[in-house]
Amino acid sequence: MARLIIDIHDPKKEKEVAEILLSVGGVVIERAEASPKKTAKGKTIKRKLTERERRFVAELRQAIREVNASVAGKKKLRSARAFLNEL
Repeated sequence: MARLIIDIHDPKKEKEVAEILLSVGGVVIERAEASPKKTAKGKTIKRKLTERERRFVAELRQAIREVNASVAGKKKLRSARAFLNEL
């Protein structure tokens, strides 16, 4: 199996390129996120998260901690039925 990475700079052409590749047959297309932008010196440009994004990340980390605690048997989570009845 060979892997070929294609960078498409025009988003409008993505569907067209995918159709051409699929018409060849024996090809699987996997959409990947664009790599982070880099400066001329090769360093990755990092952007600061907005307040909303920081809050989301914090809540996601807390949810993962709770699930891990449940898997480890340290905490019992309520059932989906109990959660929905509360709504």
